[in-house]
Amino acid sequence: GDFVRAGLTAFDAQAAASAGRFCVGDAPSIADCCLVPQLYSARRFGVDPEAWPRLIAIEAACLALPAFAAAHPDRQPDAVR
Repeated sequence: GDFVRAGLTAFDAQAAASAGRFCVGDAPSIADCCLVPQLYSARRFGVDPEAWPRLIAIEAACLALPAFAAAHPDRQPDAVR
């Protein structure tokens, strides 16, 4: 949990300087492709990401896009349901 918190804190600090609707401005980038699975993992391992509201808002913007929604781990053929 400590490593996840440290990583999200660092990510949020970077995003503070560059974020718009997404991590870097108002268009999705590779940074968003990295953020979304990190937040998923945080929740999976019991770290509540609500401490980083900017990252939660970016995640919501990402998951509203069809490509991100389709790539969600819970939607994969081998997902444990």
